[in-house]
Amino acid sequence: MKVALTILDHLRRAELVYGDRIAVIDEPDQPAASWGSMTYREMAEKARAQAAGLDALGVPHGARVAVVSQNSARLLTSFFGVSGYGRVLV
Repeated sequence: MKVALTILDHLRRAELVYGDRIAVIDEPDQPAASWGSMTYREMAEKARAQAAGLDALGVPHGARVAVVSQNSARLLTSFFGVSGYGRVLV
């Protein structure tokens, strides 16, 4: 039987298998300060923190969360922090 992996499954696997490897290198030329390079573990930690922040704000699972961002590490982290934890990134 084939079982589809969720976004969160992919993030957890990447953190477990590739934790200390570089996941993304943020562009230095953008409106917000660059995050530089980030490992898979750091990305997973930031995604969990974002999901916890949405929980603390009372944003329910299934809710739409709008993110306005340049192509950046913040946007990639938001993809995992929002979509991976039961909300819809718009």
